[in-house]
Amino acid sequence: MVTDRQANVLRDLQAGVARQVREELDQFFGSLNLDKPEAVREALLQYVPLLVRSYGQGAASVAADWYDEVRAGANVRGRFRAQVADSVEQFRIERTVRFAAQYLFTGAAALALPSLLAPVERYVVEPSRLTIVGATTRDPRASGWYRKTRSDGCDFCRKLAGKGVYKYDGDFAAHNDCGCVAVPSWDPDAPEVDVRAYEASRYTGGMTPAQKADHNAKIRDWIASA
Repeated sequence: MVTDRQANVLRDLQAGVARQVREELDQFFGSLNLDKPEAVREALLQYVPLLVRSYGQGAASVAADWYDEVRAGANVRGRFRAQVADSVEQFRIERTVRFAAQYLFTGAAALALPSLLAPVERYVVEPSRLTIVGATTRDPRASGWYRKTRSDGCDFCRKLAGKGVYKYDGDFAAHNDCGCVAVPSWDPDAPEVDVRAYEASRYTGGMTPAQKADHNAKIRDWIASA
């Protein structure tokens, strides 16, 4: 059983990476000439994916080490090494940059930065979470993974945390400024989460507006249920 202290170590590591990427992006954006929106957009399209890839892989590597250390500390039998998850797909990053860059062509160019910061932080933490998720599906001794929220976690995250483990590889739903972590379980008798938790965790970026609206409505109804 992963302790709260161990989970907090991982959470702090993720928060540290998010903080570093925020500082770097803030500095880079401040060096740009906002009077030239086309040039700024192109600079961001070049820079942000590299930033996300660099910090995302660093976060994933730290998560893999954390998994191995926690596994060894739990005296789990057999050998296993966690593998680093891939970075967020290029098209997702570019889509976010292009959306934020719309502000550059208005009278509120400075709003492009806050529009970028939150999703970029989420993107660099995502490989860390998916490293843990992926490790539990490949580790023959793992029974799955479960979600641990921070003490002030929102209703959505608390509902996803539920009372059980996720037994399959998949998405890890996270909102901006989400402090949740994925942690492994080696308890063969651990109950599985409600099947609706899997649906709620799905990545919605590839959905049409109608599909996303239907998905979100179902999740709201689930969260509101007892």
